[in-house]
Amino acid sequence: MSIMLPSLNSAHLSLADVLPSCLASLGILDVPNKLELPEARAAVVVLVDGLGAHNLQATAAHARFLKNQNSFHHSITSVFPSTTAAALASLTTGVSPGLHGMTGYKVRNPESGEVVNLLTGLGALPQPEQWLTSPPLYSTATVNEVSASVVAHPRFADSSLTKIIHAGSEQVSGKTIEERVVATLSLVQQPGKHLVVLYVSELDELAHNKGVMSSEWSAALESVDGALKILSDELPADAGVFVTADHGVIDVPPTRHYLYGNDVEHMQHIASVGGEPRCLQLYFSEDATASQREATLLTWRKDWSELAWVMSREEVINAGLYGQVANTSMQRIGDIFVLANKDVAFYDERDLTFKGRNMIGQHGGMSTTELSIPAIRLGAFAN
Repeated sequence: MSIMLPSLNSAHLSLADVLPSCLASLGILDVPNKLELPEARAAVVVLVDGLGAHNLQATAAHARFLKNQNSFHHSITSVFPSTTAAALASLTTGVSPGLHGMTGYKVRNPESGEVVNLLTGLGALPQPEQWLTSPPLYSTATVNEVSASVVAHPRFADSSLTKIIHAGSEQVSGKTIEERVVATLSLVQQPGKHLVVLYVSELDELAHNKGVMSSEWSAALESVDGALKILSDELPADAGVFVTADHGVIDVPPTRHYLYGNDVEHMQHIASVGGEPRCLQLYFSEDATASQREATLLTWRKDWSELAWVMSREEVINAGLYGQVANTSMQRIGDIFVLANKDVAFYDERDLTFKGRNMIGQHGGMSTTELSIPAIRLGAFAN
């Protein structure tokens, strides 16, 4: 049976190009400036978690400041899977998940066989820093006399993910978006060269809880838009801002949830399930034979092909979804992917806690809504 498989255009500008381009704009010569950012003394990356380009354009009435920017309709591509841990690691390292090793939301640890939540579970590992196999670019900034800072909500400051992907940067906290903008302005107004990553988490949290079509999400977008106007208005003339996101979001109501897990034919050779509801990663039992693996893949493909691309690990890699893949990443990647190609989500019916089933906003998949992210230039970068 022939199936149409998704692919990513490796030539398209991506989230991994943002920090290298910012460093190049600050005068560092040995990093590529694919975004062609103009020269600046300070560079600010505003990463608004969950603010996909399509989400922003669909709610433009609530983002009047951003809407009036010349680059409002510009976009770049996130990474696969379109999930926060993979995307933020690509932002800070400048490489794809296949190289930096953060290959999903939940990923099997090849050493223990256990599934690790890369957002919340890295701290339980004996050497969590080894999960990131490409170094963050903050060290490149520091050796070139550029001060590197990350401004975020204080609850992220001590997380293992923050410590790993933002290693080499100064952590600055602000509880509200407005406080973070003030902190960012304080940093870039100081003498010298500065690289600042301003992380805004509120929209993603509301998307999961209320949905991107909710009044609560729209109100929060208005707050973000107003804060970014203040940032733009008070920037030094030689500071540039690049506004982007880690992924977009799709609202998936409970009526579009599909369950798996109790069918023996599907699960008898599956040892564990990783990924997330729009991008399942299934891992085979170690004793599963080649013929059993092939039969399981074909069973999933036969029964789920109307809702998802069901792909083997080899098909995912050959399609270039992970970009170049390092040996250390290979065994972290699922044996089978169940990748939603409609606005649906997949849940394990064996989980009687119904954990996550009340989540409305979803991401992780390959839709343009999930992958397309803003590329808005402010300040010196708008010139």
